[in-house]
Amino acid sequence: MPLELDTRRFFDPRRNGVLRDHVESRFLAWRNGRCVGRIAAGWRREGAPDGVGTFGFLALERDPAALAALLRAAGECLAARGARRLRGPLSLTINHEAGALVEGFGRPGMVRMPRTPDWLPAMLEGAGLKPERDVLACTLTLAEERHRARFAALLARWPGAADLRVRQLDPRRFGDEIRLVTTLYNDAWADNWGAVPVGEAEAATIARVMRPLLRAGAVLVAEWRGEPVGVLSLIPNLEEATEGLGGRLLPFGWLRVARVLLGRGRSARVPMLGTVRRFRGHPVSAMAVGALLDRAIGIAAARGWSAVEISWILDDNAPMLRTMARLPAPVTGRWRLYGAPLPRCA
Repeated sequence: MPLELDTRRFFDPRRNGVLRDHVESRFLAWRNGRCVGRIAAGWRREGAPDGVGTFGFLALERDPAALAALLRAAGECLAARGARRLRGPLSLTINHEAGALVEGFGRPGMVRMPRTPDWLPAMLEGAGLKPERDVLACTLTLAEERHRARFAALLARWPGAADLRVRQLDPRRFGDEIRLVTTLYNDAWADNWGAVPVGEAEAATIARVMRPLLRAGAVLVAEWRGEPVGVLSLIPNLEEATEGLGGRLLPFGWLRVARVLLGRGRSARVPMLGTVRRFRGHPVSAMAVGALLDRAIGIAAARGWSAVEISWILDDNAPMLRTMARLPAPVTGRWRLYGAPLPRCA
């Protein structure tokens, strides 16, 4: 369950830079004086080129009428701002939590990966939304990984090995490094379905959230002949600490969180792994991904983590899914995004 503190901070413009670039509206559904659901609608302040507005932070009782009312409220709000299509569930953008879970129920939670009820997908379709895209989680069990030995052999035979380097983010130049990571991310993900660039204010928020996670985790940059070409982030799974707390840290949840932040958990997540577009289809890109994964797996092994989830991955990203199969990191979770056209406002 997400921490109540995290949800409140997400909607606090003083703490969340994404609200500089996006406007949000929140709605509650009530029946007989009792709240039965919530939803948030999101829209880019400068307007979305594709006309897509988003809905997310959806939580409700198993009640089709409540869902229909919430979606109608969000849709009408977005249409009034110029949106032509409704998409979700998304926590404002696809850069954050995405989708309704359709496969992988019963597995332990993973940081920033939504856990929605099994009845929600059918209810969304019953409300008139259509599936648009699936995003996947692939999980590597460290005891079964084959990547490091295989990659070492490939690297030894590759003529460009001496020109490829992987380094960790330099904490002494934290601000500059975050700007570099943001640039790499915006380039690497620019052609992806539903991509939304990360702005400076949002990047500053992500940096603030990430900084304590880097005590056990890492941000890695791959360089080819001194040029940054790829990026990977590895973070400890805070869901291990917050499980069973009912959304509250007090009185003893802080101790559990501190333990995970120090790397004493069981699992971790790779939420970011990509290479810049200029090298797509080039051996440099494939080797950079291999080198980033090699270093990340080494860090996970040193921490004693038993599993690393790589998530999320678009379901049509064949090259990345082939890489996952070789690790091996089979698909362990699937989330679905839904959409519907919005009527034009007069």
